Amino acid sequence: MKKTIIVALICAAFVGCASKPDPRASVLGADGVPQPEWMYKLPKSADLYYVVGNGRPAATYTAREGTARSDGLAKLAQWKAGTVADTMKNYVEEGGTTGNTQALERFEQATITRSTANISGFNQEDLWEDKDGALHILFSYPKADLRSDFTQTVSDFKRNEAAAFAEFKADQAFKYLESQLDKE
Repeated sequence: MKKTIIVALICAAFVGCASKPDPRASVLGADGVPQPEWMYKLPKSADLYYVVGNGRPAATYTAREGTARSDGLAKLAQWKAGTVADTMKNYVEEGGTTGNTQALERFEQATITRSTANISGFNQEDLWEDKDGALHILFSYPKADLRSDFTQTVSDFKRNEAAAFAEFKADQAFKYLESQLDKE
C-alpha cells in the first residue's frame, strides 16, 4: 500500500512537471502580447534559415524596424560567410587539395562576397514588441538562394580562371614571338 502511494506521488510529480508551460512563453510584450516561441527557439527547416533581428527601443517605430532589419541582415551575412568559409576549408582539408591555394582563397572570397551581398529572398515572417518597446523580427532566408549564389560564383570563377589562363598563355606566346623575331 505504501509503495503504491509513493509510486503514485512520484508519477504525479513527473506529470505535474511535464505539463508546466515554459516560463519564457509567459513573458508579455507590448499590449499584453505573449512572447512567441521563436524568441527562444528558432524554427527548424530543411529549406529555410531563420534569424531574429533585434531593434532597441527608439523614438520611432521606423527606427526600431530599421535597426531590427539591419541586425537580421548582419546575422544572415555572418551565417552565409561562415557557411561558405567552413565549406571551403573542409573541402580543401578533406579533399587533400594542395594545388593552387591562392585560387581557392580567391574563390572563397568571391563566394562570400557574392553570397553576403545577395539578400533576395530574405523575408519577414513575424514580429514582436517587448514591454520595453524593443522590436524583434523573425526573418527567413531560402537555403536554395545560398546554393544558387555558390553555383553562380563557381561558374563565374571558372570563366575568370580560364580567361586568366588564356591571357597567360597568350602573353607567353607573344614573348615567344618576340624571342623569335629577335633572333632574325
